[in-house]
Amino acid sequence: MDILNSPHIPPSLIGALTLYPFLFITLGRMQAVKNILPPKADTQKHYHLCNKIVASVHSTIMTCTGLYLLLTVDWSKNDISTYKTALTPFLVGLELGYLTQDTAFEFYQRAKFGVGSNLILFHHVSVILGSVYYLYALTIDNPGPYFIGMLSLMNMSTPILHFRWVLQSNGRTFVNSKLKRFIDTALMITYFWCRIFGNWWMGVAIGAKLGMTWYEAPFHIGKKFTITTTTMFFMNVVWWLILAKQWLRSVNSFYFTKQVAKKSE
Repeated sequence: MDILNSPHIPPSLIGALTLYPFLFITLGRMQAVKNILPPKADTQKHYHLCNKIVASVHSTIMTCTGLYLLLTVDWSKNDISTYKTALTPFLVGLELGYLTQDTAFEFYQRAKFGVGSNLILFHHVSVILGSVYYLYALTIDNPGPYFIGMLSLMNMSTPILHFRWVLQSNGRTFVNSKLKRFIDTALMITYFWCRIFGNWWMGVAIGAKLGMTWYEAPFHIGKKFTITTTTMFFMNVVWWLILAKQWLRSVNSFYFTKQVAKKSE
């Protein structure tokens, strides 16, 4: 089997599996990257930072390419689920390659530092399985560029999330600032727009195309879309609810708890 010419294994998959680990290793050796965190930061923190920079680079590429795909195709003339474009397997291959290496790093982090998130691991494994299913079983017959483009936009909130982590890692000056509340609010709104509203809008667009309601549409577009979008939707709702809970607690403690304390003095 010629792997490079296989329609089920896009070059972006091989590129991601090669370039992202190379970027990670390169970042780990750069003093400028180490200087981003406070001097007291340990090895695990620096490892985490490199991982977040790679994730932000990947998310930016996915978001920009997904936007280009969605904005350059005339959906009034081309079918939403069957129009063929080279960008579709590129995006899926890139996402699969990134998540595969990131999942490997997650296992390595658990083994070396004894820390890790079960929710993130479950999320990665689920998307990996969905991407593999898509590439190996259905790429040729029904590439679904509209869905892949919309799903790519889910990466839009990732750089904000990681930027917040970097600022938080630099001490309590940021934690107790209005800037943190602003970034938290931007993250919550962006996350909702690109990961929850975007999923709902896919149903609206397909429903309009097929002449049915948004909640009926997923059952008429093929199992790969129904399974992927439904799973992603519920996982993203859980993530957003966690963010919203943290945001409410942060806003309450910053704007209201202090005022009560002042009145009692």
